[in-house]
Amino acid sequence: MTHDTPRSNPAGWLTASALVIAFGMIWAAPSPASTTEAAIVAPSFELTDPDRIALGKKRFNKTCAGYCHGSDGVGGRAPDFKGRTDLADEEAYRTIFHGRRTSDIMPPWGEAFSPDQIWELVAYIKFLGTQ
Repeated sequence: MTHDTPRSNPAGWLTASALVIAFGMIWAAPSPASTTEAAIVAPSFELTDPDRIALGKKRFNKTCAGYCHGSDGVGGRAPDFKGRTDLADEEAYRTIFHGRRTSDIMPPWGEAFSPDQIWELVAYIKFLGTQ
């Protein structure tokens, strides 16, 4: 059995290299959901509505608190929200919708929750900022 080397079959090696590079680019490419900017729909309620904040708290406790953001938005392995006043409404919405893949990985919730459900989470997070 003989093995081609770059000198004996340069076209074969170039083709193989191109395939490896192309596969790597496809595999490493961001998913369409992360590259397509979600149209931010304005909330259909005031973010200070106590009923919506309560719904956001319930959803937060089910999906965000346990492992990541901690009970009442304090603790866990992801950022705290209690007392935090620097979060812009739209940025919080985008982060919840798309998730994040930096040093902290957060799953995207845009396909799991409706826009109003995401805004309820934002309302609760903003409420935590006032605590």
